Amino acid sequence: MDSNRPVIRNIGEQEKSRLRAAGVAAMACGLALADIVIYHEVPSWILFVVFLSIWLGASALLQARERISVVLAARRLRRIDGKEEREQYVLTLRERARMIQRRSLVVAVLFVTLLTLIR
Repeated sequence: MDSNRPVIRNIGEQEKSRLRAAGVAAMACGLALADIVIYHEVPSWILFVVFLSIWLGASALLQARERISVVLAARRLRRIDGKEEREQYVLTLRERARMIQRRSLVVAVLFVTLLTLIR
């Protein structure tokens, strides 16, 4: 990371921990459902539930890593240590939030595609 660039974040440590816990829980649910899909005959709509779980989990983990909340970026807010205020780096935050969503979507699509091929 370039030391001359300002650090742009919109969440603090508490929100980061909450997102990380939610991401791990969602990914665990997605992996458990994937296990069920592989070893048992289940309806195809379960793949959609797996997709949603993996997408939400990947999104939450990426948000925690980047310390950027997609929801807060969309609302033009930041929450650091419980304090909400207007953010001056709105465009950069929104672009990074879109990047997080694209990456998590790619992860979920690849996972469900692989799961469909294995099935």
